[in-house]
Amino acid sequence: MNVDQLRHSFHRDGYLALPGILSVAEIDELHHAVERLEAMGAEPAADPAQFRFAAFGDDGGGRRLQQVGEPHALDDTWLALARHRKLLPLVSALLDSDVSLYYSMFMMKPARHGFRAPWHQDLAFFVHDRDGLIAAQVYLDDSTIDNGCIEVVPGSHRFGLLNHFRDGAFAEQVQGDVSAFDESKVAVPMPAGGVVLWSSLTLHSSGPNRSDRPRRAVVFEYKDPSTSLMGGAFDRVREINPVGVSLFEKDPTFTTASQLRTVNNQGGNHD
Repeated sequence: MNVDQLRHSFHRDGYLALPGILSVAEIDELHHAVERLEAMGAEPAADPAQFRFAAFGDDGGGRRLQQVGEPHALDDTWLALARHRKLLPLVSALLDSDVSLYYSMFMMKPARHGFRAPWHQDLAFFVHDRDGLIAAQVYLDDSTIDNGCIEVVPGSHRFGLLNHFRDGAFAEQVQGDVSAFDESKVAVPMPAGGVVLWSSLTLHSSGPNRSDRPRRAVVFEYKDPSTSLMGGAFDRVREINPVGVSLFEKDPTFTTASQLRTVNNQGGNHD
């Protein structure tokens, strides 16, 4: 696909699925970077707000590292990945703007465990004055239906921001009857090295890992720096520094298929 086709697909469906973005060597380097994160999380001085562990029952799962907040601030490998030559220019083209990194999150779903993410929209967690944010989830392992791949509702970015509050408190998931979302959802499996991008208003969820394989991925939330945070950020630091890390200045000539050689023929959405 050329850039115009990718833009059209993204703005129509609210997401893109692009396999083959990372090489085998790049994936291997990231596996080593994960080991470094795990070692950091095992340190007594590790910040529990940054390294989040979860207990996965009494069947031998034990206490596992589930999330690492802002890995790009801990290891330059992740910041380099956020700036990847096959990813960042495309994000800029989709946003039609310069690009800042608003936050990053590394997520693990251990084999036979993991967690279920209910239906939600990212923008509910950090409300901005407009939908000028895009998430990119980069997979270090094959993501399948069995191990909890992401699910989306195509076109749901046009629904507007839905209610995520219950009894006056933020519930981290859409409230009310979500059966229509379950019926219209599309699973988006992705091989290791692939990327799924979605709008901050796109409804998405994922199931638990019921397989014998882990599902590890990092999410980068990119934003148009001109968007303004209105409230609801994850932490105080981000609330007082709402712009994020500047990564990329838009190239006004980034309009042709030849400039997308690195992502051309990688495929589009899994319809």
